[in-house]
Amino acid sequence: MGLAVYSFSSSAQLNLILDYASFYHEDSGPYLEVYLNVNGRSLQYQANDSGKIQASIELTYLIEKEDSIIAYEKFQLNSPQYETTENILDMRDLHRLPIKNGKFKFTLIAKDLVSGELVESSQELREVLYKPSVVNFSGVQLANKVTASSINGPFVKNGFDIEPNLAHYFGANQQALYFYTELYFSDQIGGNNEPFLLAYSIVDAKTKKLMANLSGFKRLNGKNIHPVLQSFDLKNLPSGKYALLLQAKNKNNEVVCEQSVEFYQSNPGLVNFSAINSLNTFVDSMTNKAQLAEYIRSLDPISNANEKAFAQNQLKHADLEFMQQYFLNFWKSRNPEEPYVSWLAYQAELEKVDQLFAYGKTPGYRTERGRIYLQYGEPNSMQNVPYEPNTFPYSVWHYNKINGISNRKFIFFSPSMEVLGYEVLHSNVPGEIQNPNWELQLMSKSNAGIRPTQETPENTMINRRARDLWENPR
Repeated sequence: MGLAVYSFSSSAQLNLILDYASFYHEDSGPYLEVYLNVNGRSLQYQANDSGKIQASIELTYLIEKEDSIIAYEKFQLNSPQYETTENILDMRDLHRLPIKNGKFKFTLIAKDLVSGELVESSQELREVLYKPSVVNFSGVQLANKVTASSINGPFVKNGFDIEPNLAHYFGANQQALYFYTELYFSDQIGGNNEPFLLAYSIVDAKTKKLMANLSGFKRLNGKNIHPVLQSFDLKNLPSGKYALLLQAKNKNNEVVCEQSVEFYQSNPGLVNFSAINSLNTFVDSMTNKAQLAEYIRSLDPISNANEKAFAQNQLKHADLEFMQQYFLNFWKSRNPEEPYVSWLAYQAELEKVDQLFAYGKTPGYRTERGRIYLQYGEPNSMQNVPYEPNTFPYSVWHYNKINGISNRKFIFFSPSMEVLGYEVLHSNVPGEIQNPNWELQLMSKSNAGIRPTQETPENTMINRRARDLWENPR
């Protein structure tokens, strides 16, 4: 089960976020870590004797089982003293409360000591069950950031300062998810010092399907307590609801125990493809994984930056179903009503660039001219000059308009002297190569060392025909 996340607010301003995780200590038994963040701007401030402003909040934590009080803590948090309200910071706190095995109710009472505003909320805790004869994970602490620390503090564990993520939400600017947990009594898996596998992964919260390339494992030996601090790179994880899944496995790869915690990821521009239903669509017939992978690679010339990054980093680890979902979504995002029609039209273009530009084992879409053709369409004019004295083979393309901009041009050349292996030498299209010394580089051996940023040497012979084709396309 995932950890509970409490967000307390009222019609006034008091706003708090609370999270918790249970742990076990060999000497004192189970305990609860309660993480709290108080929105500094939700409190009211008053001037103190030094003339600065300060806020105070009184907090009460109460853990009950039926009519019995298991743990009780009442304390006060004071904000820093501020000159003005311009740079108010949030306050955070961590309290540890001793508990027992069992099911309990947790109550939070918060009171703004300046305004008198009061907030109270209760929730059932997950069952706590730690026994020396049972392999078990502690709760899981999600974190925004982890840094090495030589100073002891409430948020420091095993030499690391762990900044908790109480909302279980990772935004577009957060590149990584960190987590801390502990595994207890793993010697019960196969005996003391017997090896076992600790596996951790990110799965879709609904389907439980593994997200491509987001898994890891550690080989450990059984003992009473194993602290675990790991992280995942979130840059290529699409927006959606996920679960961090932890599993301890024996030598037969059987799951002995597991723990999970849910979180939300916001990554604008990336889609959670595993949630897309591809049944009874045109991709159902695409059952050859190698062929489908090639279809996906062929989309590169018309893909946006996010799609390219996702395909490069995620699809190489994906299964057939996930690839089908990606491929379907790609075309549905361009033609929601008839995605198959759009794919067939693009497939016809792929065949065309194969006929025009493919060579050896290189398909047309992987050549520079094939990429430009697919990305911008067929040029309005195309002048090929495969043979000319003292000049590399070249080709000049002209478009009447690209992306609303008139008179766009490309010049390709083949510095390897292969008639089919062309690359872009110069263009006036934004985002493409712009090379002020393209005429010099087009000349063969005599100017081979000229760099694009060099100034043109005086009295250097320039290829007049290429200049004419560039300036007067026909």
